[in-house]
Amino acid sequence: MDYSNYFATLYDYKRKEVGTEEKSILFKVINNVDLSAQIGSYLRLRDKTQIGDTSSISKLLGSKLLVEKKGLILRGMRKYQLTSTGLFYVLSETRSYPPNLLKKCSNDPILLTLLYQYFEVDTIASSTARFYSVITQYLKQCCRITINWLEDTQNSNEEHKNKMMNDLLFELELNAKLLAFRIIIMYSDSNILSLTPKSKTGDTEVAYYELESSMREVLSKDKKFIDLLHRTNTEFKDSYKEFSDSN
Repeated sequence: MDYSNYFATLYDYKRKEVGTEEKSILFKVINNVDLSAQIGSYLRLRDKTQIGDTSSISKLLGSKLLVEKKGLILRGMRKYQLTSTGLFYVLSETRSYPPNLLKKCSNDPILLTLLYQYFEVDTIASSTARFYSVITQYLKQCCRITINWLEDTQNSNEEHKNKMMNDLLFELELNAKLLAFRIIIMYSDSNILSLTPKSKTGDTEVAYYELESSMREVLSKDKKFIDLLHRTNTEFKDSYKEFSDSN
């Protein structure tokens, strides 16, 4: 996998200090809430209240977490969207975000590198709550690993930076393999059953089992994920044999 676009996007990224108001605006953007300044009599039927403080939006624009969309539909309307930097911030610093974000940003270099080299877009779009939770934890861990690398190499010479980059690639790829192991273990029949919420009637249990079984079927048809499983399985077998032979 070519990580060049990923590194080019994040080469100057630093941890962001984002206030409560700025976080609120970010989530409005993520959820497609209109932040337009409502001006002119022809907009009277719309909500005239400005959503969000202009200075807060300016801060987000200045820190490159947001960018103004081009091609405004009406004069006086302003639309904003996450930058790649903004997406990275959301993935690394927030506890939850709507599943649609991962689909909407499927062509972003961050997600192309961390997620969509291992899964089809339709698989992520079909996520159950349980599967989605695992994916968001994985993405947060990848982002935290990357941030630590960026901070460690900020004032490093090229030799040290190249060595540390190899370490970063190893950690990111290891994290993906651990994700593969976690998913196949989580989606064994016994674990689907053991983690199913119990109900008096049993209807909830049946519905939950069918839902997660459908998710497993989706994963089994995802060629990218199956390829990750094959590579992970092969490496595990080879490493296990080497380890066993040495003892």
